[in-house]
Amino acid sequence: MPKATVDKTGLNQNAVLPFELRITDIENAMQDVYDFFHDVNTLLLAKGLQRFDDMTRPAAMSGMISDMITASLARFSRSLVPNTHFNGHPDLVVRGRYPNNAVAEGADGVEIKSTRKEGGAVDTHGARNQW
Repeated sequence: MPKATVDKTGLNQNAVLPFELRITDIENAMQDVYDFFHDVNTLLLAKGLQRFDDMTRPAAMSGMISDMITASLARFSRSLVPNTHFNGHPDLVVRGRYPNNAVAEGADGVEIKSTRKEGGAVDTHGARNQW
């Protein structure tokens, strides 16, 4: 199975990102997810099993991908860390902005969403003016 790589032409290289994020941070986080699926699926297929993404419910898969991107993007980001509040919003917060990097409903950070929908439109849990 060939290993997938991020198609950089699909990313807006001129995007102005918040909180010192760089396009390369996003590329690297996406590549981490591709690498995970390549490694896991290679192992599963070698054992005669289905690919992981074929045996996982779509809603569970999108949640897992969002969590993976959150964790990976935090590793590459200069200023963002995971929100340590259980089910807090946003998923990534500015390091040190909130006590223990935990907030139930914060304004300074980035919410991560993944979807299977064409065009990238995602369902949100209420309108918010933030990243």
